Amino acid sequence: MLAPAAFAAEEKGQLELPSQSITATASEETADGPVKGYVAKRSATGVKTDTPITEIPQSISVISADRMRDQGALTVQDALRYVSGVRAETFGLDSRGDWSKVRGSSPALFLDGLQQSFGTYTNVRTDPFTLERLEVLKGPASMLYGQSPVGGLINQVSKRPKAEQHTEVQLQYGNYNRKQVAVDTTGSLNPQGTLLYRLVAIQRDSDTQVDHVKDNRQVLMPSLTWRPNDDIDWTLLANIQRDDSGSTTQFFPHKGTVWNAPYGRIHSNRFASEPGFDEYDSDQTALTSQFSWHLNDTWTLRQNLRWQKSKVSYQSIYSVFAKNPPFKPDNQTLDRVYYVSKPEVKVWVADQNAEARFDTGPLQHTLLLGGDYQHAVSNRDGASGNATPLNVYEPVYGTFDPSVIRLTADPEQRVMQKGLYAQDQIKYEQWLLTLGLRKDWSASQTQGSARQKDDKLTGRAGLTYLFDNGIAPYLSYSESFQPQIGLNRRTLEPYVPLKGKQWELGVKYQPVGSNSLYTAAVYDIREQNRRMPDPLDAMNTLQSGETRARGLELEALVTVTPAWDLIGTYSYTDTTVIKGSPAEQGKRLASVPENMASVWSQHRFSIGDISGFSVGAGIRYVGTSWDGADRLKTPSSTLVDAMLGYRYQNWNLSLNATNLEDKTYYTTCLARGDCFIGNRRTLVGTLAYNF
Repeated sequence: MLAPAAFAAEEKGQLELPSQSITATASEETADGPVKGYVAKRSATGVKTDTPITEIPQSISVISADRMRDQGALTVQDALRYVSGVRAETFGLDSRGDWSKVRGSSPALFLDGLQQSFGTYTNVRTDPFTLERLEVLKGPASMLYGQSPVGGLINQVSKRPKAEQHTEVQLQYGNYNRKQVAVDTTGSLNPQGTLLYRLVAIQRDSDTQVDHVKDNRQVLMPSLTWRPNDDIDWTLLANIQRDDSGSTTQFFPHKGTVWNAPYGRIHSNRFASEPGFDEYDSDQTALTSQFSWHLNDTWTLRQNLRWQKSKVSYQSIYSVFAKNPPFKPDNQTLDRVYYVSKPEVKVWVADQNAEARFDTGPLQHTLLLGGDYQHAVSNRDGASGNATPLNVYEPVYGTFDPSVIRLTADPEQRVMQKGLYAQDQIKYEQWLLTLGLRKDWSASQTQGSARQKDDKLTGRAGLTYLFDNGIAPYLSYSESFQPQIGLNRRTLEPYVPLKGKQWELGVKYQPVGSNSLYTAAVYDIREQNRRMPDPLDAMNTLQSGETRARGLELEALVTVTPAWDLIGTYSYTDTTVIKGSPAEQGKRLASVPENMASVWSQHRFSIGDISGFSVGAGIRYVGTSWDGADRLKTPSSTLVDAMLGYRYQNWNLSLNATNLEDKTYYTTCLARGDCFIGNRRTLVGTLAYNF
């Protein structure tokens, strides 16, 4: 299968509204609720209980809705650009999905604490407008979430009903003919406030920087909360989404992208496929139930369930990048191949747990006992083969006849996972010990073949000391377990599970009475059986003996004044294959820059007697990365972002620019032969009315 491998005074957030408007103060903040400004104080992603971030013995970064809005994030991967340890947009501009690296590995995507992504090119992209916050948990998390990557996970937290009546209507217009209307309304359905509603809706029509590729979207996300008393909370969420788009990823070869070619570099807007044929259309319907029952002062029961059905129609034509030389004798024409994939995935996911808070002598316990379950069934029709060549400097389309395509059905795949876990957060005076243990059973089966079964015991331990001044140093150990589906194309042997472990030493500092958070961490990650590119077969992957990632992460979220927010990050990541074949050993992992740094600042101010102005600017540095074989490096890039805003009464007007200097840059070049281009300058104006 020729599948592309891109697997390859005014305060922040305070609206000038009538007195009934929603406002989240620090004392009201919950682990899944809105965050005022940029600095979250609590999270549930790191321990599955509502816990102060300084008490979680692992690195976690929270991106609030305010921050996503100020930085003009149009996608989830956009929102990750100013997070330490995260390489956002690993594969550049990609309309098909959100790609990133966390501590050298691709993270798992979760939505409201339940896994969302199953397979490649089978899901729709979550729209940032539907989210209350994004949370990046760095390092292994299998003890809590079961099978997941060693680098960590990204938990997307949906907007939920609120008791206070509030509505936002948003209009957007940007370059590439982007036009979007979005509505977010919430409030109570009865005078008692026991029945709450929320409705989020999006309609978008847009082109992209790549010719003939659109990025249209329709989203309808209603939700309902029943809260008969202070102890019971039951929320039902539905998400109906349709994306009508194409593929912005063209898979152009090294020559003509990162390397010059006789006729120059291929233009960033060049389309390698065929108009009218290329598409990446996705439909998804998801129903989620979130139930919580506070039984008494000790026990709380929770159950989260989701049923999800996703359907994708992906068909594209892209260049044959692995040839040497890639161009035909005219140095302008590339051979092409077509790829068609039409998967359908149905998923059941459930997580239920019981939390107990109690004391044993001088020890304070937060005990968590739980179990989770996943069942995914996927079917796919697909085809691939040779297409007609294309002159990528002076393209003439219409030479490919799609009637030659014959779809064939792949065998049905089923993936199941069950897990039981226990965790205790034990506090003694200013010491906090976090211990957790989990047992996983997983099974996968491809129709017509034997069932593949795996099981694993994983754990986590962390020790934190909580100083009175807000400093919290910690030391932690955690493990990961991730079953693999499929066979090695050359040996025909099934892939074995990935196993990982991490040691992390860090410190978190939240000055008492402030709205700032400073974090620093060093870590050492080891992973066995990691899948890496096969130098003899571009469409195959090998499992090396062991890889290592170690590094340093610094992150500061600072509220300098009530009108000035500042973000600063630095990441150092050293990756290598420490055990493997002679061709792999000692090589760096692909697409992982050694150094990254970023700074973002936003200031709100008045001009004379007129208040409501804001200005923001950021700079992002991404260092060089390698192709996985240490033969070719992707050059570093330094990009500038900016925003201007004005707020008057219930109106909010803003203009966001990313890659303000309109630089052409490449995010990744792989040893197999292709490069991925980054986002060119994007300008988006937003007008919002709140009432």
